[in-house]
Amino acid sequence: MAKTTLPGVLRSLSKQTDGAIFAVLFAVIVALAAINWLAVRTTVQDNVDARFDLRTSAATDKLAIAMAAYRDAVHIASDRLAATSPMDAPTWSSYVRSMRLAERLPGLATFGGCEREGNTIKRQVAYSVGEEVALGPDGAITLPTQATQATSSQTSDRVFTRADSATGRSYLIFLADTRQPAICAYAIADVDRFVHDAVGPLIHDLTLTISLMDDAGQPTPIFDSLSPRAPAEPRPPAEYRVQTSVPYANKPALSLTFTASHEFAALRGAGVADWVLAFSVLMCAGTLLAWALTINVRRRARALREQEALDKRRSESRLFSVIESVREAIITIDEHQRIQIFNPTAESIFRCSAMEVIGEPLSRFIPERFRDAHYHHIARFGQTGVSERLMGRGRPLWGLRADGEEFPMEASISQSTDAAGKFYTVILRDVTEQRQIANALQTSRNELEKLTARLRDVREDEKLRIARELHDDLGQRLTALKMDAVMLKMSLGEHSSASADINRIEQSIDGMITAVRQMAADLRPTMLDDLGLGPAIEWFAQDFARRYGVAVDVAGARRLPSIPPALSTALFRIVQEALNNVAKHARATAVTIEMSCDRDIRLRISDNGRGLPPTRPKPDSLGLISMRERARLLGGTLDVRSPADGGTVVTTVIPLPASAPTEASPG
Repeated sequence: MAKTTLPGVLRSLSKQTDGAIFAVLFAVIVALAAINWLAVRTTVQDNVDARFDLRTSAATDKLAIAMAAYRDAVHIASDRLAATSPMDAPTWSSYVRSMRLAERLPGLATFGGCEREGNTIKRQVAYSVGEEVALGPDGAITLPTQATQATSSQTSDRVFTRADSATGRSYLIFLADTRQPAICAYAIADVDRFVHDAVGPLIHDLTLTISLMDDAGQPTPIFDSLSPRAPAEPRPPAEYRVQTSVPYANKPALSLTFTASHEFAALRGAGVADWVLAFSVLMCAGTLLAWALTINVRRRARALREQEALDKRRSESRLFSVIESVREAIITIDEHQRIQIFNPTAESIFRCSAMEVIGEPLSRFIPERFRDAHYHHIARFGQTGVSERLMGRGRPLWGLRADGEEFPMEASISQSTDAAGKFYTVILRDVTEQRQIANALQTSRNELEKLTARLRDVREDEKLRIARELHDDLGQRLTALKMDAVMLKMSLGEHSSASADINRIEQSIDGMITAVRQMAADLRPTMLDDLGLGPAIEWFAQDFARRYGVAVDVAGARRLPSIPPALSTALFRIVQEALNNVAKHARATAVTIEMSCDRDIRLRISDNGRGLPPTRPKPDSLGLISMRERARLLGGTLDVRSPADGGTVVTTVIPLPASAPTEASPG
């Protein structure tokens, strides 16, 4: 016989207790689920019944209001017809529009006046919303005898239906009291539009059939919300049904039958009870599953916590390895801006060890004049919720080494939050060397610009000197040689055998004189120094037109003020280079040079040539570089573009020196 130990008994009792508790809990949940299902289903069913009754009552009331509106309208119109008979069509249309009957009467198709001859009523005048709907064949109808034999306590107002076989549409015709001896009003309503305008939103998920009651109480079907429907298609089974009637002139006129299928209940929430039951079943299954997994989950949770702690230690180790190895300084501070992490690069930049600064305020490494602003900057950054951004945009940042030396730096800041609170990490770089290199580069660039300007001035001076020597020395010598040739020719006589040779010598000398003058003008036109920029440009334009056969138009040159020599030279050279480009590349037939001056001198050179190539094969050609450099050295700009309609436009804007006049000199 096996021995039963106390621990085994306790474990057995524990299992039995757990099973009993689980069984009781399961039974309670099932019972509560069944009770909830019954309660919810009963409540939902009551709500669906009430909603169906409310909707059908509201639809009946709205149709009654619409019928009453038609009756009032034809009565008022009959009085108007009697007062102003006969009434022409424009006056009638104006009356109908002023009464806004097309808006007030749902489904209105035609509203008119008719005259009576015995039992026959004929159209007299009518207004139609769309195409006019006739009273009957030939615009007339014949009333039954009883329709005109109402007692004094009754009214002979009538409503009857007419079907249009051509369109398949049904109409309601409303007549005012037909006992009036001569004239009355009538209204014709499209049945489909009448119903949908009046109660369309109320019956979108219901089925409505309408019959018109005649004088004998016999119904005539006029509307079915399920039409058109295939002949063999059955009507949906009716779960809900109610019949009501709408009076007209104190007599039943419309018989209404409302029905709804089981889908109405489903749409209105009858399925909630089934969902409650399903949810309860799921709760039972979930309880069983939860009970079975509770202990396993606890064990796994403990193992997971241990694994997370191990992973965290490993992650921190890897993070610190990265922080230790990066070339940028990394400093992490807490929400009180006290240092928590200080990597070796930061130790090197700030010249102190991490052991000295952990727990110290970050302001220790910020110059005193920036400390307050820096503290508030970090506080505002913490409130933005932005994870990362650069620091010091638009202005330099300065750090403070442990020995008191200030240095420029670049920095970015990020923020993160964990269980211990909010932390900010600053990644910074010492840019002292970069600043020195940038300053040296700028100094070199400035010196190069000065050298370039000086070389340009020397070149212009040398061109001026050579041009003057060509003009004054070589030109005079050639002129003297020409005079000697003329005198020699005169002394020998025209009939001398050497006369032809002397003529050739004269022609050669003339060609040399012309070439020397052209060379001197190309180097430096004397009128640029003697007469100024405007006349020099006009002369050069005329010479260019003569040499290349291109029409050149100059505008504004004579209105230029006195311009400093350096500025005049630069603008003349820009014009010279631009026209040379036209001659070499543009294939133009016309060039326009426009000049103006206020605070700046504006020069615009345009041609009708082929423009810049689409791929711009030489965007940095020496000619363009020279033109841009001349403008830049004088503080101006030069833009070259090709308009959509072709050609090339060179635009130069150079500011006038402060001492230069801004108006043209008189004369």
